[in-house]
Amino acid sequence: MSNYEFHKKVVSIAKQLKPEIHSKQVSVAAISGEKETTVRNWLFTNKVPPKGKRLRIADKFGVDVNYLFEDGPYSLPITQFEKSLNCYLVPILTLPQLIHLASSNPLPISGRTIISLSSELIQNLTQVEKTYCIVASGIDYEPFISANDTLFVNVAANKIIGNFCILVGENTRIIRLKNDGHWVNSRGDPVELTETAVLLPIIITMSSNYVKHAQ
Repeated sequence: MSNYEFHKKVVSIAKQLKPEIHSKQVSVAAISGEKETTVRNWLFTNKVPPKGKRLRIADKFGVDVNYLFEDGPYSLPITQFEKSLNCYLVPILTLPQLIHLASSNPLPISGRTIISLSSELIQNLTQVEKTYCIVASGIDYEPFISANDTLFVNVAANKIIGNFCILVGENTRIIRLKNDGHWVNSRGDPVELTETAVLLPIIITMSSNYVKHAQ
């Protein structure tokens, strides 16, 4: 992909994320967190950020790094495998952002969590890149899931009996699939799902003491 394509993409996304800022240079700098002098080089001399900064910048623009800097298809930020760490870098979402996973609009993220996924788990995930994480505050399911736990969800994972899912909507909450095939909330009350219900299977629950964030 040409450097000019990167230029066009960041300007287009900046218009969506910061429509109130009319200056291309100012809006791109505000989103990327880079100095305006640096952004000027991107926009007017067709330079691009160094490779070490690209993932962080793509995350701030709410798109996949391979889309922003390469010829990859359009995508929201996705989980990336980091060879040097032999670990995965999983996008961190907030509770209100979960509903936007089904949207095509840019979804800026604040950071990533580092995690090693077992080969057994990876084999059971058809799209490991569709993994995201969120802190359970406000949607805890005691005694199994506490408010400070970090939950890893996978958009494409199977719903397994006995496991938990996040039911996304106006009242986002965690529900559990019982052996009889019915869903229940944290109080044990039955939950009726609509045909359009959005369920995000929880594949890992991790205590806050073990969570590591990418720098």
